[in-house]
Amino acid sequence: MRAFIYFAAIIALSSVQGGRILGLFPHTGKSHQMVFEPLLKKLAERGHQVTVVSFFPLKKSIANYTDVSLEGIAALGVETINLGWYENLSFWTKIPKIGRVIHQLSEFQPLAGLALDVCSKAVDWVPLKEAMQKDYDLVLVESFNSDCMMGLLHIYDIKAPVIALLSSSMMPWSSDRIGVTDNPSYVPILSSTFTPTMNLMERIENTFLNAYHKIWFRYAIQLKEQALIEKHFRTKIPDLDILSRKITLMFVNTFHALNGVKPLVPGIIEVGGMHLDPTRKNIPEVS
Repeated sequence: MRAFIYFAAIIALSSVQGGRILGLFPHTGKSHQMVFEPLLKKLAERGHQVTVVSFFPLKKSIANYTDVSLEGIAALGVETINLGWYENLSFWTKIPKIGRVIHQLSEFQPLAGLALDVCSKAVDWVPLKEAMQKDYDLVLVESFNSDCMMGLLHIYDIKAPVIALLSSSMMPWSSDRIGVTDNPSYVPILSSTFTPTMNLMERIENTFLNAYHKIWFRYAIQLKEQALIEKHFRTKIPDLDILSRKITLMFVNTFHALNGVKPLVPGIIEVGGMHLDPTRKNIPEVS
């Protein structure tokens, strides 16, 4: 009997096949890809066939890992923080409270131009077209400043389950697509320095920013990306807001001990520290 069990286990293991996984990472920021890359490598290491669309192909190829480079579509976001912005602050940004709000609003503005620039070129990028025409069992897509890839998944009729990945805590527009509560009276917005314990004025500010960023993303990015896709492919697609809600899970780069306790749902998985290399030695103690 025991021999039969061993034999059955060997047969079962020999018939296991890895999944075909598509990763879509259209943001130009290197720091974002550094969070996702360990996961993608580990999936390939465990036998899955991983196709990764990004601006940062691996410098050294590995088995089961296929890069589809977006290099050439847009400038890479490596060490691009303009410190002059902080040195030459405008009059409005120096006003107490009002300046803090203006600063947070301005931080998000460049994200719209980046998203639209990449989307307008990605719709006609031949390597991406070829990758999207294949069959996949699972799709991993970055959920940051763009829903362009969700529209392209619909165009190419890819029906595989979708997992959204965030290299930070949740964006203001992320909560609605996964069904989590982001009550601004005790859930600080990503761009703020507030804690869950806010006074009345901080709650008012947090509520305003929460509502503003959602509306801004809708009209400055989402609707314009949809128009770009429909114009290029000459067909109507479902609202990107609806398509963005067709995700199965959301991996968020947070950890409650560091980022605070927030209301979550089973579809949100905290993966804070996923990018850390466990093989690196600890920092030596100083005597």
